[in-house]
Amino acid sequence: MNGKNISLILIGIFLFLLAITIYNWGIGLSKKSNISNKISSDLKTILVANIGEYSIFNIIAKEKDFFEKNGLDVQMKEYDSGATSMAALLSGKADVAVAADFVGVINMFNNPNLRVLAEVSNHDVFRVIARKDKGISSPSDLKGKTIGVTQKTAAEFYLGRFLTFNNTALADVKIVNLSPKSMIDMLNQGTLDAIVTFEPHAYKLEQSMGDNLVVWSAQGDQRALGLVYSTSEFVNNNPDVVEKYLRSLVDAKQYLDIHPDETRSLIAQYLRYSDDYITHIWPKFNFEISLGQELVLTMESQARWAINNKLTTQEKVPNYLNFIYFPALDAVSSSLDMIHHPNQEPL
Repeated sequence: MNGKNISLILIGIFLFLLAITIYNWGIGLSKKSNISNKISSDLKTILVANIGEYSIFNIIAKEKDFFEKNGLDVQMKEYDSGATSMAALLSGKADVAVAADFVGVINMFNNPNLRVLAEVSNHDVFRVIARKDKGISSPSDLKGKTIGVTQKTAAEFYLGRFLTFNNTALADVKIVNLSPKSMIDMLNQGTLDAIVTFEPHAYKLEQSMGDNLVVWSAQGDQRALGLVYSTSEFVNNNPDVVEKYLRSLVDAKQYLDIHPDETRSLIAQYLRYSDDYITHIWPKFNFEISLGQELVLTMESQARWAINNKLTTQEKVPNYLNFIYFPALDAVSSSLDMIHHPNQEPL
């Protein structure tokens, strides 16, 4: 047998082995794809309405696959305020929503099916921002001015509180109900004299209009609470899903504790924030997962304020223990330093 024939035989053997390898590789990929598809089909899909940094645990759990690890396919959408996030929940466009404590208070008067699942942050981020060229240099100068605010949100509550502390009533100013983006545009144009907004909007305004602005904290010494809400129908029909959701947030909290720098970078990248803004905002937040007596007391105080200022036709403060869903967080609380909740009354 000459060398040419030997070469042809060797080439044939090589091609035969290569074909077998490719065939087996293809089968392996197919099996892996089938397994992946099966895992995907086993995941329970839930819709989550998020508000940026006000629940970074949703973002961490989504980006680090903690939701998937716990058996969930979370479809998350960002909203511009607690009002729009809550509207998505109440209209059935979300199963879970993030919003401030006051957003829940004002909506619970007419929606007894709302449920609080957990507190996921507390923060000092609301600012009263006024134009100096409108003759405003002190809080008392706000009397008679036109102020933009997103009503039925914590901003409305903090505006009223701020005015009261500065001897001014809500009736002494003209309130215009606007989305965060609209009020910022109108403040820039000079259509509004002042606004009440939160981060990152306050930061961006100070960067662009700083010389012509006067800025005060709207909150004083009171922290705003970022809460996760759902509905009685969802939690009662899906108790296992709610537990998996909160377990994913606990995983995210543990990741934050172990990897704080990586988390800051992750949040900046996900929300397209600058490093300067992340450095600015981070000290203003406490990221915790809890449920405690302080929440109930805070909501009761806010409800009395809403009733006194005629923001609702209701005349009685609800029992907010009836609006808190304890079982899921109780189930995962062994991983947390939890505050024990008082006895819950049946609804």
